[in-house]
Amino acid sequence: MTETIFLISIISGLAIISLSASSLLSSRFQFWPPPRRDSWQFSTFWWLFRVMLIALVALCVIDFNGLVVPRTTYYVFVGVPLAVVGFAIATYATLDLGWMNAHGEKCGLKTLGLFRWSRNPIYIFSIIGMVGLGISINSQYVYWVLSLWASMYVAAPFLEEPWLEEQYGHEFLAYKARVPRFLGFVKNQT
Repeated sequence: MTETIFLISIISGLAIISLSASSLLSSRFQFWPPPRRDSWQFSTFWWLFRVMLIALVALCVIDFNGLVVPRTTYYVFVGVPLAVVGFAIATYATLDLGWMNAHGEKCGLKTLGLFRWSRNPIYIFSIIGMVGLGISINSQYVYWVLSLWASMYVAAPFLEEPWLEEQYGHEFLAYKARVPRFLGFVKNQT
């Protein structure tokens, strides 16, 4: 049962990665960001992503502390706070950006708040949350799915930036020149 759920989650994640990679390889094919909310790309992405996450939640329950490594208070005092803080700030950043804007619709370039320091705070804080979740659950299956999810979030900006340049032009290029993709130093405007 655990292996089946794990396989379902991995297949869903790999399908997202494969379709996204196709976008990078062909200028005629766009998967993420989706061209429209009513497109097959939008529906396919969200169904695959939901399946991956639901399977991940199931793995967290079924294989909790599945590794032979003995549990210590480290798992609780480090993992849980990282998971809570990481996912809470990622959720805040998503709401600050706007749900539709965060999912491929042009609703204005966000450059303030957390986006003043990083072009992708949602991805950064989600990955921090994933690290915390992995530490808390202590399962090889969960580690693998979280690694796949994190790799999607590391790759996503490379898919989104050409779209952002096309949509927002010089405004995005100026923002891109000033604010780091993930982490780093913000350059002063001259």
